[in-house]
This record gives sequence, C-alpha cells and structure tokens, in this order.
Amino acid sequence: MEQMKTQHPTLEERYAAFKRDGYTVFESVYDDEMLRSFKETFHRLQDNGIDRQQWWFANTCELAPKQMLPAVTNPLILDFAEKVMGPFVQLDNLTLAGFPSVSLENRNKTGWHRDRWANWPLTEDYTSPLSVNAISYLQDLTDEYGPLRVIPGSHRMPVGIPAEERGKPHPDELVLYVKAGDVVFTHNGLIHSGTQNTSGKIRYFYSVYYNKTWLKHTDNHGGPNVQRIVSEARSRNDHRTMRLFGADEQLQARANSGFLDTDEEMWVKWAAADKAAVKG
Repeated sequence: MEQMKTQHPTLEERYAAFKRDGYTVFESVYDDEMLRSFKETFHRLQDNGIDRQQWWFANTCELAPKQMLPAVTNPLILDFAEKVMGPFVQLDNLTLAGFPSVSLENRNKTGWHRDRWANWPLTEDYTSPLSVNAISYLQDLTDEYGPLRVIPGSHRMPVGIPAEERGKPHPDELVLYVKAGDVVFTHNGLIHSGTQNTSGKIRYFYSVYYNKTWLKHTDNHGGPNVQRIVSEARSRNDHRTMRLFGADEQLQARANSGFLDTDEEMWVKWAAADKAAVKG
C-alpha cells in the first residue's frame, strides 16, 4: 500500500497559526550537508579567532558568505517573512553559536524574554512584528541538549514573568523538541527561552534575525563580502536581496503609498513586482 504523503501547511495556514500562536515550525528546511557546513564554519571561525573560547559569532554573512548566505536568502523563509512583515525584510543580524555543556544541576534552567524591537503588548489584538527570528539547530533538541520553550500567544498578551521566575519552566509553556534542520519562525513579541545544555557536547544554534528596513541593523553590512552581494544583486535588479543588506530602493515610495488599501493587499502586489523585476 502506498504510504500517505505528509501534508505540510500552506503559507496561509502558517500565517493564521503564526498570528494566533506567535510562531510556526518549518520542518527539514536544511539538509545534512548544509548543517555540516554550518558546523564546520563555526569551528573554523573559532579556530581562527583571537579567542578560541569564543562561542558566539555575529556578522557571519561577512565572515563566511558562501556558507551562510543560503540561510539568509532561503526563499521559503523569505516568502513567509514578507507575508508577515511585507516586502520590507532586512537582515538585522546573522548569528552562529555553540553553547557548551553545563553541569546537570542547571538542567531545565531557562532565560525567558521577548526579542529585539519588541514591546509590551497593550491589547490582545494581533500586531505585525517589527522583527522576526528564523531559528535553527544543528542537532535534534532533546532534554539533554536543551529544548526550545515558548508561551503560545504571548505576543498578544499584556503579561510578563517576575524576575525570580525567569530562570524556571513556566506553567503555560510549550516545549519544542525540534529536529536538526528545522526552522522555528518567531514573532519578536513571543515570550520564549532556550534551555541549558547538559548533553556533554556542544549545542549548535543559528539565528537569522530580520527586521523592517527602516530600522537600524545590528550586523555591519558595509564589509567587502556583503557589499559584493549587494552589487551583484543590483546588477540583476534583485530588490529583495539588496533590501536584506540595507539597500531598499523601494522604501520611500512604499512608505508613502497613501495606505488606502490593506497592508496585506499591498504587500502581495509589491512582493510580486519585486520578483518580476529580477533579470535572468
């Protein structure tokens, strides 16, 4: 008997869930070869750095463009980011990190937070985020490696967590044991936390953090490798790739469009126009 194929949610279904829950999980976005490349890049950066105990690397699209650019420009993730924020998607920062193992007494220790550019939700109405995170892990998350914890719907809840409770599991949490190569896409207002790694091995993680193009970006996009990416994108009229690195040539017109149609209607038109304009 032929096995039934797994039905993945459509972008529309994901968008509805994202607005409700504040996150969605894309399964098996990156294959073993790409995960191996990310690990090799991490160790190369660590070995070549001044401090060989450095575990957190920013500006990684400049440091390793060949290996890291595919994570920034993944079309599935970018299509969803534009659905969530409109065609105003800029790379805030690209982080590649390893978390060393800690003692078992720290197991289940958390660090609850909302992300950069978030705010305290004032109502329970959904608000389009100023920034989003596309998080991935280079190994399956287990209790030993430290799962991701989220509080679904907290991006639209005017609630917080007392300081003395921020290092503990939360009664409303959902624990996500995501697989290597999955991408967890989160609203910046979602309360979430990693969990301490007690596996005895490195817990590898990377974050493609996007924000709106009129905000400042954390990574420095002025280096020669990134500027070469921008120049090549400009030569083929690829506005989406240019925009990722702070060169949004459409921003002034779109930020002053009159706003007499819904945001989502305009976003679809603008995103389609950008794709149609690409040469080759």
